[in-house]
Amino acid sequence: MRRAAEAGDSDAMAAVGQILQDRWDLDEAEEWYRRAADAGHVGAMVNLGVLLTMRGEVAEAERWYLRSAEAADTDAMINLAGLLADREDRAGAEHWLRRAAEAGESDAMVNLGLLAGGDEARRWFRLAADAGNPGGMLNLGLLAEQQGDVIAAEEWYQRAADAGDHHARMNLGNLRARRDDS
Repeated sequence: MRRAAEAGDSDAMAAVGQILQDRWDLDEAEEWYRRAADAGHVGAMVNLGVLLTMRGEVAEAERWYLRSAEAADTDAMINLAGLLADREDRAGAEHWLRRAAEAGESDAMVNLGLLAGGDEARRWFRLAADAGNPGGMLNLGLLAEQQGDVIAAEEWYQRAADAGDHHARMNLGNLRARRDDS
C-alpha cells in the first residue's frame, strides 16, 4: 500500500493516512492526508479536517470541510455545520445540514431537528426515525414525554433502544420505573 501511495495513488495515500491515524502517528497521518487531499481525494479532505479540528486548527479544518462539502461529501457537510454552529453561524450550519439531509443523511436530519425546535424539530426527527436513525427515535420519545404522552414516549424509546441507543435504554428504564412507582 505504501508503495502505491508513494507512486501517487491518492486512494492509497488516504489509506496510509488512516492507518497512521489509527496508530496515533498524527504528524505522518497529516502528511499523507495532505498529499491525498491535494490530489483531490475528498475522503482525505474530510479526514484531514477531523485531524485538524482535533488539534484546534479550526480555520484550516473549515477550509478542507468546505472543499469536500462542495464535492458533495455528507460527512464534511455535517462537520462543517458543526463548526459553523459553534461560532453561532446558524444560517450556515442549517444550509449544510439541509444539503446533507437532502442527500439522505439521517444524522443531518437529527441535527436539523435539534437546531430547529418546535414542529419543525418533530418533522426532522420523524424523517430521521423513518430512515432508521436511533437519534431521531430518541428525540421523538423525548418530545412525546415532554408533552405528557407516556405511551408514545415508551414506544419511541423502545424503538431507539432496539436500534442500539443507550440513552433510549436509560430513558425507557426511567420511564417504566416512574410508571411503576405511581
